[in-house]
Amino acid sequence: MTSSHRKGSTEGTNRVRDGGAVHVSPLELDITWGGDGRYWRIDQDRRIAELIQVCWLEVNGSVEMHHLQPNTRYKLEFKIRLKPDAFGWNDSPVYIMAMPGKGTKCIWASADLSKIRKGEQTCSIPSRLEFTTPSSSVADDKMSFGLFEIWKGRWKGGLVIEEVVISKV
Repeated sequence: MTSSHRKGSTEGTNRVRDGGAVHVSPLELDITWGGDGRYWRIDQDRRIAELIQVCWLEVNGSVEMHHLQPNTRYKLEFKIRLKPDAFGWNDSPVYIMAMPGKGTKCIWASADLSKIRKGEQTCSIPSRLEFTTPSSSVADDKMSFGLFEIWKGRWKGGLVIEEVVISKV
């Protein structure tokens, strides 16, 4: 039986580049309703996730802590674009979450996607979510992160996720 939720690839595609930044492909993300083509289009070739329409936006991912330096300040960015026909973002802020390792608190920031110009230009979700990694972590520890809009119950669409970038501040 297939699931209407999409479990991201775990084949180690997290790549460390650009002076220690970690780039996460949308193909690695767990996407609620991402396994159903009525709601999301996952383009394996272009390595993007395109939101067709949902009323429950929930996207989760993780990065192994060994990719990040201990006791270092980082920022989390979702690189996105809004298609010209994007809809449903007015009065529906999205929330970005980071939890830098086991036993740490979740850090949240909100952003208003209705302020982003629609079109083919890639931008970062306009919210600087910054966090400091713990001074030590266990070998299998992960940094978890997510993008959410699950509270308003309004239909929204036209969001394209191009990548998630975790970089030093």
